[in-house]
Amino acid sequence: MLLKVKYKHASYGLLSLSSAVLMSLAWQNFYVLPSIFVGLVPLFILEKKIRAEQANSKLWVTLYTWFALLLWNIGSVWWIWNASPGGAIAAFIINSLPMVLPFLFYHNRNRKNGRENLLFFACLWILAEYLQFHWDLAFPWLILGNVFSYLPQLVQWYEITGVLGGSIWILALNIKFFQLYEAWEARTLNDQRGKWINALFFYVLMPIFASYYVQNLNVVPTQTPSAKFVVVQPNIDPYKDKFEGMSADEQLRRMLQLAETVIDSQTQFILLPETALQGGLEENTLLQEGLFQLLHSFLKVHPGVTVVGGMDSYRLYTQKEKPAITSRKVRDTELWYNSYNAAFCTNGGDSIQVYHKSKLVPGVEKMPYPYLFGFIERYAIDLGGTSGSLSTDPESRNLGFSKHVQLAPIICYESVFGAYVSSYVNKGADVLCIITNDGWWGNTPGYRQHFDFGRLRAIENRRYLVRSANTGISAVIDEKGNVLQATEYWKEAAFKADVPLLRGQTYYAKNGDWVVGVMLVLLIVSNIGSSFVLRKF
Repeated sequence: MLLKVKYKHASYGLLSLSSAVLMSLAWQNFYVLPSIFVGLVPLFILEKKIRAEQANSKLWVTLYTWFALLLWNIGSVWWIWNASPGGAIAAFIINSLPMVLPFLFYHNRNRKNGRENLLFFACLWILAEYLQFHWDLAFPWLILGNVFSYLPQLVQWYEITGVLGGSIWILALNIKFFQLYEAWEARTLNDQRGKWINALFFYVLMPIFASYYVQNLNVVPTQTPSAKFVVVQPNIDPYKDKFEGMSADEQLRRMLQLAETVIDSQTQFILLPETALQGGLEENTLLQEGLFQLLHSFLKVHPGVTVVGGMDSYRLYTQKEKPAITSRKVRDTELWYNSYNAAFCTNGGDSIQVYHKSKLVPGVEKMPYPYLFGFIERYAIDLGGTSGSLSTDPESRNLGFSKHVQLAPIICYESVFGAYVSSYVNKGADVLCIITNDGWWGNTPGYRQHFDFGRLRAIENRRYLVRSANTGISAVIDEKGNVLQATEYWKEAAFKADVPLLRGQTYYAKNGDWVVGVMLVLLIVSNIGSSFVLRKF
């Protein structure tokens, strides 16, 4: 009996481990994309076995499923450890736990009606992914649809569905392969061979054909107006030099010297990375700040040029203003201030436009649910940019002094939020500009994953994307997700680019994550259908 119990749990463990390996292999740095289409199949088999063999099935489904999802998180985003070991552990655990819920509800439903409710599971999984964009612990890095970021040619229809459409494709194929396994196990596969060939053809190839069809519909006119950019990658070590070794003045001078090597009379914009200006600039008096005076001196030599970049800033409250919940008090005074990870836009004039990062990194730039998760603060993770409890703008805001060219200032982590990036386009953004600092993670898949996610944002909105990273990769990406120019990682660089200005709105930009509504309707329908079946029997 003991050997039988051990054998059962060994098989559970093997199925759990198999799922984790298959899911991890699909992501950068392994690039085995087909494994994502069968990565959940072992967990479907696991749930069925435990349901048939264990009295306390809920406990074992929860434990073995969580084990698989935890290992997948570790296998795909292990690089967070480089920034903070304690923070990485917290991230792995907190991000994997919500992924268990669809399996647990799926298992409960299966126990009630004695069959696999796979549509019910798919709907719950999409709702759980949607939650990852919107709750205080938002970490949408491992949304299933993000896995196509390094092969964007396969998902040009993201301009209609966004990344959740890719998640649905992955779920549909996992379900079909699980049903194929069940047919093989029931010895009915040969009797239905034609049916399965047709089904797999439809589920595998039709989305790919649709992608190429949509891609060929979007051809940029040759007479499209363009903007002339200079992109700077200063390559300042975030651990040794960025916030300690080099002065803020030295850093800015390095960036301007790099820009000077490629700037010409046609240059309109210079894009600098996240926290290009650092040291805590007071927003009440930006024109008097030494860094802006240095920047404006440079712009006097290059009239007609606008500089966009990141800065570490704060704003003091007046005595009549009421501090926000994220405000901080100046020690030994009655003064309060807000701290920001911000983007600025200046052309050397008397006005400086500012946008404050709105999508903050949980546990780094904001404390999620502080009464519940206050312990996370000691494990703060550096995912790029300014750390600490920061204040935000309530919504996105474009930058630019000309109504003919509006830029979307997407700061680091914000580039993972598809619908939020689309909000810039809905407000008239002509070019997506990502400013980031990806050096925190070292030479790991982290910076490559973050870079590739930008390719999906370009497709969703059919906009060119210009990216300036402190340590790389800086690049220009076209509206189909193709990388036109790119720097090497951890190399000082600057380059110029002619960036077409595309206008109009995609279906996704206008309607956001509409597929969630569809899945919610299907969830309700599946519930009604299940209730009818239970009453019938």
